[in-house]
Amino acid sequence: MKKIKNPLLILLALFGLLSFAAFIFIQTLKPDYEGEKQLLNLSDEVSVYYDSYGIPHIYGENEEDAIRTLGYVHAQDRLWQMELLRRVASGGLSEVFGSKLLSTDKFFLSLGIDEASAKTIERREPTNRTIRLTEAYLDGINQFIENGPTPVEFYLTGIEKQLFGLKDVYNSIGYMAFSFAMAQKTDPLLTVITNKLGPEYLKDLEIDVDKNTEWIKNYKSAPEDSKEAQMVASISKALKNLPIPQLEGSNSWVMAPAKTKSGKVILANDPHIGFAQPSVWYEAHISTPDYEKYGYHMAGIPFPILGHDRNLAYGITMFENDDVDFYYEEAHPTDPKKYKTKEGWEKYEIVSNLIKIKDSADITFSYGKTYHG
Repeated sequence: MKKIKNPLLILLALFGLLSFAAFIFIQTLKPDYEGEKQLLNLSDEVSVYYDSYGIPHIYGENEEDAIRTLGYVHAQDRLWQMELLRRVASGGLSEVFGSKLLSTDKFFLSLGIDEASAKTIERREPTNRTIRLTEAYLDGINQFIENGPTPVEFYLTGIEKQLFGLKDVYNSIGYMAFSFAMAQKTDPLLTVITNKLGPEYLKDLEIDVDKNTEWIKNYKSAPEDSKEAQMVASISKALKNLPIPQLEGSNSWVMAPAKTKSGKVILANDPHIGFAQPSVWYEAHISTPDYEKYGYHMAGIPFPILGHDRNLAYGITMFENDDVDFYYEEAHPTDPKKYKTKEGWEKYEIVSNLIKIKDSADITFSYGKTYHG
């Protein structure tokens, strides 16, 4: 019995030590909700009060200090969420999750969000107030990255923390804008339905499409292997494994003071966004002598997408307007590098990107651009 008992005791002791070490390790990764922090580049002291719901209330002497502090507290709660969101538009998900996200990375790179973000930054005015406050927010995030604990997700995936920049903010906003572009997903599908089942089918779906003004049949439609069907399939595949929920629509309404019991305006806003853990929204309150806002932020975006103060409130909604145009380009019969324009045959502008893939070799992804996009 002793020969059996002793190994069991050793195993139990090892298990206990490992459990204790894991507990200590996890405790060191938790955000700090009390005490003092030395944050660089503050012009005055900033106080952060967390209420019973864990919502930070940030009180500063000026807006820049308060926004810089928001960046720090936002990062200590949501750095991994920020990391994923900024990777969507830049084709960086395969580096975290492997080749199963490759089609998603290719799709978002080909949309050109990352490219547009870079061009926008080149045209920015450094003295612009919005840019200045955004950079203060990024400074708060980066101070947490450099001095705060590393969230456990980075250890689990083997990803190194990297500092945030302006392009990450624009890319996050760009992804949010894409998720509002319903035509990207619905227009090709409606074309497939029309070609296969006829325009009367759309009327049964209560989709009012005026064929006299919107339908110009200038190509031969094919069944399941049509370009539209291929596009629908490719978009569905790209979005299927996306680890970040999308804004799938929204609605809102306002009641005038004359129609409310209180005699004040009532605003209701319902953005349709997928559920996530942690929540997509980060609730925070900022108060300074010159500025106050209580609102809901998205990861890596310094200003609340939905919010209110003591005088006004605002939300976000979308219109089901025709926001995207699709074009068929006629390929050159012998030279695949060219397409037809009104002025003759032109070469595609080739855009190349390096995609890093976890546990695999990097690949170069190239796509062609026309003057349509």
